[in-house]
Amino acid sequence: MGVRTVKLRLLWRALGVVCLLGCLLMVVLSGTLLHAGMSRVLLIGYWLLFVALIMVALYCAMLDLRYTRLEFKVRERALFHETFMTDEFRQVMEDAKKKAAEEERPDAP
Repeated sequence: MGVRTVKLRLLWRALGVVCLLGCLLMVVLSGTLLHAGMSRVLLIGYWLLFVALIMVALYCAMLDLRYTRLEFKVRERALFHETFMTDEFRQVMEDAKKKAAEEERPDAP
């Protein structure tokens, strides 16, 4: 994988961690920041921000999971081609197909 993709991967992982830390901080500080006389708009805004941070963290996690699966498939395909798509293997497969075709063909009288 390229340097750009590694940097992007680190970026979205860092963003996910920052969002989770922000959520943790909001929960810890909710006892001191939120009080009974607070307006409903600020209270709703506070928890909407919390939910938004959680959603961004989940999105980053899903993005990382999908990228990891894609990377696994690409490497798996490359390994398959490296292992089985050699000239020697192709020749063996062609010989096996010819042999199977000859065995299926009925002998002419």
